[in-house]
Amino acid sequence: MDGATRGLRTVACGLTILVVVHVVVSPAPWPRGGALPGYGAILAWLFVSQTVLVAALAAEVIWRRGAGQRKSAIRALGAPVFVTIAAGLAVAFAAELVYRVADLLDREGTTADRQATSPPLAYKWAIFGFFLAVLTALLVGVVVTVLTAPGRRRAARAIVAADFPHAPRQAADRLRRVEQAVARARFTERLEPLSVVCAVLAALGLATSVLGLLQLYPGDTAQRFIGVPENMVNFLIGSGSYVIAGILLWLVISGLFAYRTAGFRRYVGVLWDLGTFWPRGAHPFAPPCYAERAVPELTKRISYLVEQGERVLLAGHSHGSVLLAATVLQLPPRITDRVALLTYGSPLGRLYSRLFPAYADDAALREIGERVGWRWLNLWRDTDPIGGWIFASHRPGDVEKLTGPAATVDRRLTDPQDVVAPPSDSVPPPIMGHWPCESQEAFPDAVRELMGRLRTTTR
Repeated sequence: MDGATRGLRTVACGLTILVVVHVVVSPAPWPRGGALPGYGAILAWLFVSQTVLVAALAAEVIWRRGAGQRKSAIRALGAPVFVTIAAGLAVAFAAELVYRVADLLDREGTTADRQATSPPLAYKWAIFGFFLAVLTALLVGVVVTVLTAPGRRRAARAIVAADFPHAPRQAADRLRRVEQAVARARFTERLEPLSVVCAVLAALGLATSVLGLLQLYPGDTAQRFIGVPENMVNFLIGSGSYVIAGILLWLVISGLFAYRTAGFRRYVGVLWDLGTFWPRGAHPFAPPCYAERAVPELTKRISYLVEQGERVLLAGHSHGSVLLAATVLQLPPRITDRVALLTYGSPLGRLYSRLFPAYADDAALREIGERVGWRWLNLWRDTDPIGGWIFASHRPGDVEKLTGPAATVDRRLTDPQDVVAPPSDSVPPPIMGHWPCESQEAFPDAVRELMGRLRTTTR
């Protein structure tokens, strides 16, 4: 797969260079009218084929996914959802680029010249479909946010009341802030159906390109079959073009802020880690997969330390816990017998087991625990929008149904540690959310406990 991808990329770059050189050195004058033969049809069929492929991928995943311990609205649909959204964005960006270049080249031309050099209808339908998809997704997001807010607030109040039953009255404002943080963090579960909606809308936007094959214009079609005025449709297409340009501008600005702002750089880093964790076969045009380099290096380093007689404690925060999980699965039993695992802020159970159960389902997570002899602790907070529990939440008041060694993995941390200022400070402890917990007492306690287990089992 990697060789085919590199070959395709090399051929595409070579053809692009040849075309540019030919255009530059060719003495023939540019034709003032006409278009490339079959260009519009080829483009439309390309967009339609992308829609068919992502639909086939989704159908295959839905048909093959089995019954798992954790039910989810989009269980195992992570790959088709991400592929569909990526394809929709790629088509939208391409359409915006083509239209902006056409406007630049035709800025001094007549109306007839602009019509002759106008981009294919597939691009117009792509912009129109993209804008409708974005608008509908935003509306659905607002509706879901409003409808789920009361339930999330009730759950947050119950959690905070159980964590701080004896909070004084003067801490009422602080309690409300903690409740808001917990309610926002619980919105992560609502992102699953929202992402499916976005993917479906993106696929429908791609599918509208087939209307370009029939030489149907968006304005005429909407006015004839729906009754929407043509001027309104043209306005929406123009607005969609500006939305796409705004997204591109936002990406550029985000890249600049990522270098200047530490907090924003953390979120960009999370997205970058997620995008480059999987092998190149999953994202052939993205940067190289760092896991293909990091996992073997970690495996070699851990094996070397164990062979030197050392006991190894692996600690990973956020996506680092995913990297460590992949590493543990690569280690032989003679090495994992002297290894313990500490994860915190981990998305393994909350996100990966739902989006990619073929790699991180309950069986795979239990295999990780068995490989390290269940010398595994996972620290998590209710205020964390990314990390969560692996096997059991252990919230106050919850009825525990899980038994066995898996029930001992998760350790819930109260966040914040208190809602009133300690005697040594003038402000209450901060709400940590997804921040690492090395500075909290629970972290060295977990380290000591795991090292004690290692000493006991590896004498």
